[in-house]
Amino acid sequence: MMVRGAALALLAALGVSGAAAAETGSTLVLPGGNGEILALTLPAGWTRSFAGTEGSTTVVEWRRADPARAAEGSITVTRIGGLGGSDPADFIRESADALKQDCDDVVQGQVRNDPAGTVRTALGCTRRKADGQGEMQLLHIAVGREAIYVARRIWPLAGYDKAHLPLSSSQIAEGGADIDDLRLCSLSGVGTACPAELAAALKDKVTDLSPLVLKAGP
Repeated sequence: MMVRGAALALLAALGVSGAAAAETGSTLVLPGGNGEILALTLPAGWTRSFAGTEGSTTVVEWRRADPARAAEGSITVTRIGGLGGSDPADFIRESADALKQDCDDVVQGQVRNDPAGTVRTALGCTRRKADGQGEMQLLHIAVGREAIYVARRIWPLAGYDKAHLPLSSSQIAEGGADIDDLRLCSLSGVGTACPAELAAALKDKVTDLSPLVLKAGP
């Protein structure tokens, strides 16, 4: 399974994307095909800044709506089609291998299986060989019938030592909470049915694999 290529090219493009209007508490919906959807409700104070598709891979990014908080990083959600039913351990391993090529060292967190069937872990780059900067990301992964879906909470960091991660426990906990509300469900009656409210909000709106944003109520 190859996760570099299209996915990494789209992630690289995030650095030059422009910001959209603030979308407080919006819910991102990524269709996977055949009625399958991935939904993530974003926390308040984030704005969508990028959405792009290359081949079977789609990436959507959110950043802080307040420019003064830009250093707090981003939330991205990726759908990679054709990987339905795959082992998330393979995705995590290949993602770590990709980082090893570009970084002095890599931080790999414990892999945790959630009761809902999703998988969580953490990956970090201590110092990129290209520019000396570091990064830390939390991953929340869901595997469907049609695709694999990955929500990431990403922090850009100054280069750091592997033994001294420059994020506090509270920052990591809050970042994990930012991508908690990850839901994989079906509108077609195959698999876990989507909640009635979500299904009603999406009625006649899912016509292809384009990402959708449901705005929060007043």
